[in-house]
Amino acid sequence: MNSKGVWILAAAALVVMGCARDKPVPYRDEKLGFAAVFPGPPLNYRFSEQTPFGAIEWFSRAYHPAIQLDQNFQVDVGNLPPGTQGGSTPEEAVETYYAWLLKRFGKVDRARLPVGKGMGIRYQAMSPSGSHLEGILIIRRGRLHRAEASVTKAKDPKAQAFLESFEVLP
Repeated sequence: MNSKGVWILAAAALVVMGCARDKPVPYRDEKLGFAAVFPGPPLNYRFSEQTPFGAIEWFSRAYHPAIQLDQNFQVDVGNLPPGTQGGSTPEEAVETYYAWLLKRFGKVDRARLPVGKGMGIRYQAMSPSGSHLEGILIIRRGRLHRAEASVTKAKDPKAQAFLESFEVLP
C-alpha cells in the first residue's frame, strides 16, 4: 500500500473512532470511596497539585473520549493535609476551595448539594481555554472528592449524567 493509501486508511479509522458511540461504564472504588458512571472506560492517574490546603496528591480516574480532546470526565480524590491550613472544619474547607476556584476562573456559579450528598458544593465556570467546567466537591473523612466534567457546551447531557451519578460512599 502506498503512503497515500495509508493516510486515507488512518483518516478513516480516526473518523470511525470519533463517531463510535461511548458506552456508559459504572465505576465503584471502595478504597477511594466513590462511585460514578463514566461515559466510557476511565483510566487511572496520579498527580500532585498545589492548593490552598498545601500540596495534595490526587488519585484520579478520568475518561477522555477518542478524538474529542475538548472533553474530559474526571474524579479526583485527595487527602487533606494535617493541620488547619485552609480551614479547621469541612464547611471552612469548602469555602477555601470555592475561593480557590474564583481565583483560578474569575466567575464561578455555585449551588448547594441536595440533602444526603454530603458537605460540599456544585459549581460551574468557564475555563481559560473556553470549555465549560462543571463539578462537584464533597468533603468527607478528611478527603476531598471532586468530580469534574469539561465539555464544549453548557448543560451537556453526558456531563449532567456523569455528575448526577457521582456519589461519595459512606
